[in-house]
Amino acid sequence: MDKIYEQTLLFDFYGELLTEKQREICRMLLQEDLSLGEISDELGISRQGVSDAVHRALKALDNMEQKLHMCERFLEISGHIDQMQQMLQAEASKHELEGQLLKMKDSIKIRS
Repeated sequence: MDKIYEQTLLFDFYGELLTEKQREICRMLLQEDLSLGEISDELGISRQGVSDAVHRALKALDNMEQKLHMCERFLEISGHIDQMQQMLQAEASKHELEGQLLKMKDSIKIRS
């Protein structure tokens, strides 16, 4: 998966758990596509301070994903939905659709 896409997805899922400053810096970096220098100028802090905050925030987001796996599950479920749409567009047989849906249902169940 593309690194920027992965970081943005992690930020979408877990961004509210970051500190306010980390959240603002990540928003500027990932959503506004500003450079570290531009963020530094806008917030009035050093470029190194921005870099350190980004590093800490991205590490925190990665740690949250390692514990909760919400992005992984989201991508898995999205993939299943795409498969279902493709099967419906291909007008697969009812029996084939039922079998595939049951397999997907089993894989989506909450993991302990």
